[in-house]
Amino acid sequence: MEQNKGSFRDPSGYVFEENGRIFRTVSLTYKEHFEAFVDSGLYRRLVELGRILPFKESERCVAGAWKTLEVEKLPFISYPYEWSFQQLKDAALLTLRVQKAALDHGMILKDATAYNVQFFKGKPVFIDLLSFEKYEDGTPWNAYRQYISHFYAPLLLMSKVDVRYGALLRNFIDGFPLTLSLRLYRGKLG
Repeated sequence: MEQNKGSFRDPSGYVFEENGRIFRTVSLTYKEHFEAFVDSGLYRRLVELGRILPFKESERCVAGAWKTLEVEKLPFISYPYEWSFQQLKDAALLTLRVQKAALDHGMILKDATAYNVQFFKGKPVFIDLLSFEKYEDGTPWNAYRQYISHFYAPLLLMSKVDVRYGALLRNFIDGFPLTLSLRLYRGKLG
């Protein structure tokens, strides 16, 4: 079992590879949200729309995990700093569509990082099955700032200043700092 190096921040579970197969653990602390994700019909709807890849429950037991899921192995992993303007825009729109569907099912995205999206068969797909939480009426979208720094700010700079700003996402894996984005947009560095 080899834990995916990019899957270390989420206390809800992690991704690992074993014998060429990809698995995702779900921790007991995330059980309530995961069950709501499935029981609300959100998971099924996102699969039907091709916005998320399906999973199947695995009998693989992992220490500390409440559940283990097997997911399809993508043939190629790409990163936001490698994407064209159109790919980043497509990923941004997918994230908003997933957020809208989540709200329609009483759920909300707890994060909105560009790293939750991959391209599969030429289309963006949301890959983080553990990004959904039950929505409480009247609460704001806490991931909004992350969405702005991962998508909106880079897209703005790429479209209005210089398309090469997309490559800066390599240096800012947590998204563009918004103060820097504003200074770059206004052309006032230093």
